[in-house]
Amino acid sequence: MKQEVRDQLINRLKRIEGQVKAVQRMIEEESNEPKQVLTQLTAVISSLETTKIALVEEYTKEKIMASLDSLSDLLK
Repeated sequence: MKQEVRDQLINRLKRIEGQVKAVQRMIEEESNEPKQVLTQLTAVISSLETTKIALVEEYTKEKIMASLDSLSDLLK
């Protein structure tokens, strides 16, 4: 995986970590409505899904490029 992509994924995960810690604080403080907590949890899940998709896309691109390189070598 390219370093740039790895850095982007790590940054996304760090933001998600911050979101999860914020949700934990919300629950610990018990001053928030459950609806607010659920809204934040939904945002965390959405962020995780976006990160998962980015990872799958990058992996797929790498595999396709490797396959094309192999095919190119065979056709030479």
